Parts: sequence; structure tokens; C-alpha cells
Amino acid sequence: MSLTARPAPPQQVVARLARARAMVRDPLIANSLFLMATTALGAGAGFVFWILVARLYPAADVGRASSLLSSLSLLSYFSLFGLSSTLVRHLPTSDRRVEEVSTALSTVVVCSCAISGGFVLLVPWVAPELGFLHASFWYAAGFVVLAAGAAVNLLTDSVFVAFRAARVNLAVNGVLMSLVKLALPVLFVSAGPFGIFAASSAASTVAAAASVLAIRRGLSLKVRPRFSWCTFRATLGYSLSNYLSGSLNLIPQIVLPIVVLQTLGPVPAATYFVAFQIANLVNSASYAIGEALFAEGSQHGVALGPIAVRSGKAIALATVPAVALVTVLARPVLHVFGSEYEAHGTTTLTVFTLGSLAVAFNTWVSFLLKLTRQLVAMVVSNVVLVAVVLAVALTRLHEGLPWAGVAWGAGNLASGAAAGVALLAGGMRAPHTGRHRRTGKEQSTA
Repeated sequence: MSLTARPAPPQQVVARLARARAMVRDPLIANSLFLMATTALGAGAGFVFWILVARLYPAADVGRASSLLSSLSLLSYFSLFGLSSTLVRHLPTSDRRVEEVSTALSTVVVCSCAISGGFVLLVPWVAPELGFLHASFWYAAGFVVLAAGAAVNLLTDSVFVAFRAARVNLAVNGVLMSLVKLALPVLFVSAGPFGIFAASSAASTVAAAASVLAIRRGLSLKVRPRFSWCTFRATLGYSLSNYLSGSLNLIPQIVLPIVVLQTLGPVPAATYFVAFQIANLVNSASYAIGEALFAEGSQHGVALGPIAVRSGKAIALATVPAVALVTVLARPVLHVFGSEYEAHGTTTLTVFTLGSLAVAFNTWVSFLLKLTRQLVAMVVSNVVLVAVVLAVALTRLHEGLPWAGVAWGAGNLASGAAAGVALLAGGMRAPHTGRHRRTGKEQSTA
């Protein structure tokens, strides 16, 4: 018997190529791939960035800066007031797109300045280790400005997702932001932990400016500083529900590094941050596919069931192999950052990476709840997340850093279970088509 593999018949080759082309043309898959590519480039740049930072700055400075960056992430999301989800949900069927995007941008800038300014004032009481923000007026003012830039950048990402233009994210957040981010760490060494923070967050601000320009020119939406109370009020309920749910979801991401910093010290905080960022790269696939699911499910006239099944399969296929790979390579990956990170962070990284399976499940069911407008269930599932993460962290973290990973995985698993029960009880209802739906004539002339 010949062991030589026989070439596939021409008909099978043609059929496989046709299936591949159909997959790439599927907006769910195409946008997922663009978003994952953006995340991969950003994560790759972030990986190099933190290697540079770990070599250029003391570990204590890295720990303090990483906590400040985590704070910035939370404050930026707080500043969105749920408007990012509202834009994805309503823009595809809206006939007031310029007005809605302009109102959202103006709202986010004002809210970000107010929230981040309040955080700076409260730093001595809520996070004494971040007191270096008060070392200079320019540090405090720079934090507020960079926080606004980060918030605008997050909001503009939602505009591109809503318009199925995730490829723009790849150019702006994947390429431009990565290049800027890698160019800055060496320039800010003299600024200590604030230099690390500024190098990272300034890249987001540059990307925000480029994104607004792309919206005006590439999407032909002539956005400008403007606030319309009528437009804001029309989607206020949906925005606030998403704001509350999203804020709860982000609380563990800011509380955990601060608890680690205050309980174990700045060096374990640096190890935690590196491990979490690597594990978060694994999570990025499920986040990207979830965003694409949300965008596709928001289009007019879609059948949600098939999209939900395709997205669930895609999340599983992307997450499981990545978890296995990072788990096997945890020690050599951390060795790149330095022997200190390898010695104290391998177990922590492994635990966080295994928790990515729970994160993937929680992400999938949470986006389905958002699409089917089961807003109370969204909030409840995130209350479960916060409660479990904090309960485990506050009671066990003193036993060692790996318990931070246990807290994160357990919280996501419990939250996903709560969301799944709610989804089964509520059913896969047809998604809401949007408050401002365009007529056929308007769509044909757009």
C-alpha cells in the first residue's frame, strides 16, 4: 500500500477555497480578524514596551506606573457613560449619526476631565503610593489631559466597529499608536513612574486625534464640539444601564492592582501587571469576537441565533489553543522581562491564563445579554463578578500573588454562570433595531 498522500480532487480544492472566501467575507469574521490583528499589534508593541520599561526603570517605578495606568483605564471607561455601547447599538440604524457622534464625543471629554481631576484630588487618600502625581502641577494636569485622550480613543473605536470599519482601528490603534508608544519610554526616564505612564498614555492621545480625523474624512461624518440634549436623552436609559454594567466589570481590574500594591508592595505589583497583561492578550480574541458579535447583531433584520453560534465557536477556537500555548511558555516568556519576574510570576501567569477560559465564556454570554437588552441581568452578573473577585482577593491575597489570578478566574466564571442562567431564562429575543432607524430611501442615498 502506498503511503504517499494523494492530492485533493480539483472539486474539493475549489470548494475549500469557496468556503474560505465566504468566511473572510462574513462581516462577523472579517471584523473579528481586524480587531484581533489590532489587538495583536498593540499587545506586541506593549510586550516590547514593558520589556524596555523593565530594563530602563526600577521595578518599584514599574509597579507604581502600572497601578496608575490601571487607574487610567478605569477612569476612561467611567468617562464613557455607556456611550460606546450605545453608538455600536444605534448608529447602524440611525439617521442622526453626526449629531449622535458629536454629542458623545463632547460628553466624554467633559466627563473625563471632571472624573480624572477628582481622582487626582483623592489620590492621597485612596492610593498613597501614587502620591507622585502631586509632585508637580504638570504631572496632575498631564494626567487629566491624557485621561481625556484615552477616553476619546475608546469612544472612536466604537464608531469604527459600528460602521464595520474595524480596519481603521488596525491602522490607528494597531500601527500608529504602537509606533508612538515604542518611541517614548527612553525620552521620559528622568520622570520616573510618571514617565512610564506618560509614554504609554500619550500614544492613546495621538491615536484619538487620528481617529477623529479618520471619522471626519474616511467615514464622512463631520463631527464637531456639540451637545444635543434631545439626542443624549433618547438613548439615556440604554447608556446608563451599560455604564453601570461596564463600570462594575472594570472595578476588579483597578482594585486588584491597588490591593496587590498595598498588600504585597510595588515589586509584586509590577509582577502582577506583567502577568495580567500577558494573560489579557489571550483574552483579546474573545473580546474582539464579542465586539464583532455586538456590531453584527445590531444590524437591521439579522437573525441572532446563527450569529451567536458562529461567534461562540470562533471564541472557543481562538481561546483554547492560546491558553495551552501561554501555559506551556509561561516561564520563558517572563524570563524576557527579567529573572525577578520569572522567579515570582510564573505561577501567577499560569493561573491568570487558565482563567482566560472563564473570561471567554463570560464575554460571550455578556454580549448576548447586551444584544437582547436584558439590562438588569447584565448588571446583576457584573455585581457577581465584583463580589467574587474582591472576596477572594481580600481574604486570600496575603498568602501570595497567585491568589490574584484565582480571584480573577473565579469571578469571571461566577459572572458568566449568572449571565448564562439569565440568558436561558430570558430567551434569545430578537435584538432591538435601534431608536433612530433610517428609511429605505435614506439608506440608499447615504
